[in-house]
Amino acid sequence: MGRLEADPYPIYGRLRAEEPVAWVPAVGAWLVTRWDDVRHVLTSPESYTTTNDASPLSTYCGSQNVLNQEGDRHAAIRKAVGDRFRQETAPAVTAHARSVAARRLGDLADRDHADLMAEYFEPVSVETASWLLGLDAVDGVDTATLTRWSTGLTAALYNPTKAGAAHVTGAAVSGAMDRTLTPHLARLLDQPDDSPLSALVHAAGPADDASWGVHQTLATVRMMTSAVREPGWLAGNTLHALLTHPEQMDALRADPGLLDAAVYEGIRWAAPVGAVGRLTTKPLVLGGQELPAGAPVAPGIASANRDEAAFPAADRFDLLRARTTTPLSLGLGRHECLAAHVVPAIVEGALRQLLERFPELHLEQDVRPYGWKFRKLDTLPVGWRDRSAAGA
Repeated sequence: MGRLEADPYPIYGRLRAEEPVAWVPAVGAWLVTRWDDVRHVLTSPESYTTTNDASPLSTYCGSQNVLNQEGDRHAAIRKAVGDRFRQETAPAVTAHARSVAARRLGDLADRDHADLMAEYFEPVSVETASWLLGLDAVDGVDTATLTRWSTGLTAALYNPTKAGAAHVTGAAVSGAMDRTLTPHLARLLDQPDDSPLSALVHAAGPADDASWGVHQTLATVRMMTSAVREPGWLAGNTLHALLTHPEQMDALRADPGLLDAAVYEGIRWAAPVGAVGRLTTKPLVLGGQELPAGAPVAPGIASANRDEAAFPAADRFDLLRARTTTPLSLGLGRHECLAAHVVPAIVEGALRQLLERFPELHLEQDVRPYGWKFRKLDTLPVGWRDRSAAGA
């Protein structure tokens, strides 16, 4: 397991070649590694379901969360907030992320170094996500609180035993969110407004259960809260890839118009979410393996994105790569990430503002992303020379 956490890509390559659907005891699931098989799992809800009431996601976020739903109920929840996350909103999201980023960079103006994960990428990501979801209007919810909640939930969701310190923290965060959000959601039930939270509260539910909207919204918002730092992780991973591939960073400095390509390649090559979970709904065959109904399956998104069958020279980080295939990092099909169109916008806003202000960034320590299910940097210590301050 240690090798998988440290650098999963050589292992993924061997599995794609030798055993593309492999039982991994330490993971407790069938790990799927080839592009075609991963794509098939993600787009075949009749055979592979996200509904799993025993999962850590259901335990800590609530089984009513949108990812745990299928059919009409799932469609109603997604439709309720779809307008907030449609592709047409991306420019406004980028603009908002840039305004948050500019303020955060202003706080660093008198310095020549920083840990960009803790001091920039995560705060920009969390604050922008809070605005998108309407959580910034809730009493008692600020960036620090939302970050603390997200950290606790992520640790709990990455803890399949549902025991130990991560369990205690996950349960405590769930309770704290319930106490903080329930009064606000109850008001929205009686006095709706145009916020995403209001839309979620009023999403279609059981006709005989008036409280469904509040419970479903709490569960879905907990799930979303666990992910509010992920755009920041993606931005950090992408910048790290640029800084460790100096020829690519030089190309971007020479042509800032390549930033969109850098975000695309970061999503493919360095996405923080490496795998997701499904359960088989019936006996079936996948990648030559016979699986029973109820078998846990882990579609390896990160492995699929490095499959030579889909991306030539897939292990190479290349801003000039032809964008003929969309990476699977933000999902596909019915359960595509709700924020699939706005995550790149947040990343672009954060990176563009940073690189315009501090174009001469350099790593101050040899740090590397870690993890396989979630692969991210804990710290990103960089230094810079502020050209604007120097009058350059």
